[in-house]
Amino acid sequence: MSAAESDADPGRADGRDPDGRDPDGRGSDGVGPNEADGDRAYGDEQFDLDTMHRLRSDLDEDVDRFGGAASMHFARQVRAHSIVGGDQFVLNTGGARRPSWYRLSEAGRAELQQVYVRPGCADAAEKVLRRQHLLVLSGARHTGRRFLASALALAVLSAAGECRFLQPGTHPDTLTTEDVREGCAYVLEAGAGSGALTDFVLTRLSGLMERRRAYLVITMEDSAQIPESLSEWTVRGDSRPEAAAVFRSHLRHRLPGGRAGRADALLQDTRIAAWLAESPPPGEIARIARELALTTDDESAVAACMAQVTSQTELVAAELLAENGTARELAIATAFFGGFPYATVRQLEHRLADLVHEAKVHDAPRSRQFLTETRQSRLEDIRAVTRKGIAHTRYGSSPTEVVDFAGSGLAAALVDMLWRYDDSEPLLRWLSDLVHDPSEAVRRRAAFSLGRLSLLDFTQIAEGVFQPWSLSPDHRDRVAAAIALSVSVQDPTVAPHALGLVESWSTAGNRHRRMTAALAWGLAISPAHPVAGVQGLGNLLDTGDAGVAWSAKAGLTAAFVGGLSGLVLEAMGLWLRDAQGAARANLLGAFLRVCRARGAEGRPDAAHWPTPLWLFERCQSTDRGGASPRGDGPVDTDHDVIELWQAALSHRATSAEALRTLSSWFRQADRYGESREALLDLLDELIDSPRDFRRLDHLLRRLARDSAQPSHTAELALRELDQLR
Repeated sequence: MSAAESDADPGRADGRDPDGRDPDGRGSDGVGPNEADGDRAYGDEQFDLDTMHRLRSDLDEDVDRFGGAASMHFARQVRAHSIVGGDQFVLNTGGARRPSWYRLSEAGRAELQQVYVRPGCADAAEKVLRRQHLLVLSGARHTGRRFLASALALAVLSAAGECRFLQPGTHPDTLTTEDVREGCAYVLEAGAGSGALTDFVLTRLSGLMERRRAYLVITMEDSAQIPESLSEWTVRGDSRPEAAAVFRSHLRHRLPGGRAGRADALLQDTRIAAWLAESPPPGEIARIARELALTTDDESAVAACMAQVTSQTELVAAELLAENGTARELAIATAFFGGFPYATVRQLEHRLADLVHEAKVHDAPRSRQFLTETRQSRLEDIRAVTRKGIAHTRYGSSPTEVVDFAGSGLAAALVDMLWRYDDSEPLLRWLSDLVHDPSEAVRRRAAFSLGRLSLLDFTQIAEGVFQPWSLSPDHRDRVAAAIALSVSVQDPTVAPHALGLVESWSTAGNRHRRMTAALAWGLAISPAHPVAGVQGLGNLLDTGDAGVAWSAKAGLTAAFVGGLSGLVLEAMGLWLRDAQGAARANLLGAFLRVCRARGAEGRPDAAHWPTPLWLFERCQSTDRGGASPRGDGPVDTDHDVIELWQAALSHRATSAEALRTLSSWFRQADRYGESREALLDLLDELIDSPRDFRRLDHLLRRLARDSAQPSHTAELALRELDQLR
């Protein structure tokens, strides 16, 4: 997290003053006068690539801390593989949504083949899949169904095909011929919102897959109530492979060559043998094997790692919640705010203890005992430790000691047990109050924690917390709602309800609800449901309310720099064709906002490029006969960039800001030079009329003749323009 995220005034998001002007007097891109009541969305930091990467990373770490959500893996893989030039996301101007997906990488394929241990049901499942081109793999949770589905997809895959994972929760009946690429194998984790499977649906899908020489594996839980009529497509996938074999395969994959014998030695350990004899879930075996592979060979490392086994973790959680006094509150504060400095966790513990005391004894102040125990003894009582960490402030980052539980999984166990057996009112009040804390890090974790609780009871959290937040004039509540929903939408069971809630806000008459919806579409929904998130933002651009428009622009920027740059530019290009009035001005303002972004995720060669210009150059090189970045055929992002720039330069509301943004691109090219040729190519495309020529000629002459900092790139562009006179 950046320094700006920790201590910045949350009423600003791009360093401009309340009238939308930069400190040096430059104008805005259409931000209205409503900033004073909190229309700015997310602190003093810009929605640039680095800031959003830090936010995404922080949220991902929080997901890992609390045990993960069902489709967080999907969202991460989408961000890792999303790049212009693919058929990964497809927009339809009529509003129809096609499912998003990611492909299994070569590294992922190699790992799966190395660690896969074939369970007893695999033969029957593969036989059905080859015969029907479709398989419904049912079974209980935590039995390795998704892993088995992936292995089966690879087993039937053609040499030139790809293994693709569809968006969890996608309704199988929505798949069409356009969604299925010939020779590919698809894996779909169906959730509660996926709708009931019927004989008609599966017969149609089976025929579709056979015609496309493709395969589809659908995984479903037992609770989905699969009817008997679907037996010809269904195989139960809950027969686990032999636990020791799974443990050995994961260890050998993770251990370096010189320590390969460590796997057999660990299998002889009596504690590990007893644990494996209990047939733990395959996911737990993989996790423990991964952690053991990272430890040293001494006895204490094995003992500490085995203490993290789930059964022991739940016992420890129950013991901590049975404690009386401050130890219990400190354990709860550490469960929700582990990874924070001890002083911060201690302050949050006191705030929770005060609320609990107030609920029990009205008006009587809570007595506090000081210096009765050392910090070390208090942490030992709750199984917590200190470790080295980094604290971020407005003055920079500095090393510090942070507090967390010694064993992984204890935080998640405490949260689940606390919600099931304790009064939820003090807990919800404590976390809700903390979204107004001065520390941005505390506010983010508090919001995330409420999102984690929504997975346990979405109705209670939505009605008691999210709905009031969406009506609040305080921007911190609206940002908290977006962050919390970023957890809710990851779970296939909860996601349909979360999406429905945000849809209702988008069409509400209350402006604060629409502003909350915009932040939720961009920050929360687009990482997990890319097309739905971007289309939801597009619907909110048609507004005359400056606060709603600003929030929609911020949401689009969040989606853009969060790994969906190609999808956002494609969507903007489609919307531009029909956008009129305020919708057109807001759309072009959003485009100029994303033009401030630098770099492309996972591409070090793009670090010094404006992101839209880098995407433009990649597509131009493809048009000139180069290789497509993904090998999936032609793309039109370069045409979208050209059309959006032409519209922004000619529109009265955005012309001045467009010229300033273009000037910044020239300054960037002067500093680094890498983007110079692409910028000159783009400039040639932007001249479509004598008016365009005069406008750009004036800009270039001003830059080239700047007495303080003449632009070499502008001078080169002028020479090209002189040839066109």
